[in-house]
Amino acid sequence: MDRESERQRVWSLLSDAGLIDIPAEQFPERIKEAKNAVMERLSELLETAIDIKERDSAAYSLATLKKLETTLQRNTKPGSSE
Repeated sequence: MDRESERQRVWSLLSDAGLIDIPAEQFPERIKEAKNAVMERLSELLETAIDIKERDSAAYSLATLKKLETTLQRNTKPGSSE
């Protein structure tokens, strides 16, 4: 997949997830909602152990959301260079 196609795919996924064109003050809450949904699904997947690929994908998504949350918190602290 070329770089432009990958960018379009990521943009589409973010848009579908509702993470594009939202007010900045709503972003932390949207991340929290996404993390909760992923954790709930991951919990279901851990109980059944049927779909290992989906479980791994959910765990990766959760880690990515946590990194995004940490970055957002670091960049919105008083005195940060926003």
